[in-house]
Amino acid sequence: MSALALVSPSRRPLQRQGGFSLIEILVGMVIAMIGVAIMTEVLLTSDQRTRSTTAGNEALSSGAVMSHLIERDLVQAGFGINSPRLLGCNLELRPGVVVPLAPVTINPPTTVIPAGDANTDRLLIVYGSDNGQPEGQQIRGIQGAGYGVGASSALADNDYVVAAPPTCAGNLKLARVVPPRVNYLVNVDVLDPAAVTGILYNLGRAPHIVAYAVRGGSLTSCDFMVSNCSSSPASAANWTAVAGNIVSLRAQYGRDTAAAGAMDGIVDTWVTAPAPPAAPLAPMDACALARTPAVRFALVARSSQFESHLDPTTKQRVCEPVTHAGNAPRWEGSLATPNAPVPAPLDLSADAEWQCYRYRTFETVAPSRNINWIRTPASC
Repeated sequence: MSALALVSPSRRPLQRQGGFSLIEILVGMVIAMIGVAIMTEVLLTSDQRTRSTTAGNEALSSGAVMSHLIERDLVQAGFGINSPRLLGCNLELRPGVVVPLAPVTINPPTTVIPAGDANTDRLLIVYGSDNGQPEGQQIRGIQGAGYGVGASSALADNDYVVAAPPTCAGNLKLARVVPPRVNYLVNVDVLDPAAVTGILYNLGRAPHIVAYAVRGGSLTSCDFMVSNCSSSPASAANWTAVAGNIVSLRAQYGRDTAAAGAMDGIVDTWVTAPAPPAAPLAPMDACALARTPAVRFALVARSSQFESHLDPTTKQRVCEPVTHAGNAPRWEGSLATPNAPVPAPLDLSADAEWQCYRYRTFETVAPSRNINWIRTPASC
């Protein structure tokens, strides 16, 4: 019998069992928890950076589009109303709705455009849509509800017209051409007897009288041809938010200060309009308007991301100041210079948490080409 056969099964040596001890399991769990905590923090930080980048891109897109929208209106401002006979007058659109008849008015009286957010400007832009005679037609008399003119065929039914008397001591009236147009007679729905020796100007089928203001951190707009945009409580609903997170709008007139009779259409100085709710218009007369060949403006768009960090004491997320006084939004009109003695700074301090956001500034100079095309008024 062999030696192996003599070994009893109960005498075989015990094999050691594999596995982890309780201590090893606990150590592994601690390491795993630390790893999860690190990955969570990395994920939160990455997500916050992603949201900041996305919000910055949104501000860039929104600000660029809104800047183009306002610039498009500004370069058309004054079309059809660039006659010195109209400039600086007041135009009654409807009973109780009166606006200054100027290509661009910065900060008109608050009875015309209600005040916007603190430290922001408001714009009123006016231009017509007719491609006919910009110098108008001489009114040869009034018959019934119509004006006698030299070429009634130059007007069409439903065109908007303005009859300007020799002086605009009172409000001019916006009227609409109505049928019939017989021979040299143009009938209108609102007749102004004071214009019996005046000039009839055609603003076309769709004149634009549009206002812009920043309210509640959004760029808002209102069309005077459709709605009442004045300061009455009922008119608040007529203002439409066209873009969110637009927190500032500032604008300045570009003035030609050449000697009388020697205007060259070159901007010599930039003029800041009175801040709301100041009542005077600037500029307000025909010469001042004819000496305004450009307007410059700045829009400030804010990211929608509220930048924050975790407070180690409260364990709550609090504001992370990312915009400081040194890198606050600025534009050419922020500081006083020899050709812009009165600054129009971009002041966002009305919002206590303004430093917790990132900003984009868009600045544009819009030439008033319709003003440049008119002849220099003899008295200017």
